[in-house]
Amino acid sequence: KTYLHLHLHKTDIMKDLKYLEDWESTWLLRFNPSKCKVMHMKYNMNPLNSYSFHNITLGTVEQEKDLGVLTSSSLQWGDNIKASISKANQMIAWVTRNLILREKSIMLRIYKTIIRPHIEYCT
Repeated sequence: KTYLHLHLHKTDIMKDLKYLEDWESTWLLRFNPSKCKVMHMKYNMNPLNSYSFHNITLGTVEQEKDLGVLTSSSLQWGDNIKASISKANQMIAWVTRNLILREKSIMLRIYKTIIRPHIEYCT
């Protein structure tokens, strides 16, 4: 899902995509080209080439979520941190709506098991 190399030319990347097409036919497994995306990194002299896979031009994205981590083309993590905080706030609101007993030991256990993992994951 992730392909990052700074000094490859378009021909090298197209060769790699062709190799993946050959790998598919060898192992009788199929990639879904509509789910494949290209992210151009903005910190280098990226020529913003377009790439194709099975004669389908791959779409470009500015940011992509993979394994719960939001990665942007500028490699800034602010959006990922905001999303983690938002999810933690949603869980806090859920707990306060649904929990009747607010004893300190119970609230601490709920915080450690439900809320804190959202804050700590990939931040």
